[in-house]
Amino acid sequence: MEEFILDRNTIFLGDNLRECRKQRNLSEREVSKMLHVDITTISKYEHNTRTPDIYMMMRFADVYGVSLDTLVGR
Repeated sequence: MEEFILDRNTIFLGDNLRECRKQRNLSEREVSKMLHVDITTISKYEHNTRTPDIYMMMRFADVYGVSLDTLVGR
């Protein structure tokens, strides 16, 4: 089995979440209210210090009007 090593130049999930939010002209606070989570949770997701589970990812995709593939950079 081949081992994959993450390159620091790779765009991470948080970067995609932040970009989707900015493209829709939403603040972290607005998104936190839409998803019913604390603003610090949104910030942690966008700064790649916390990873959302699949259910939260689906909620992000719905709010941003994108596919899960788009969110994960696929």
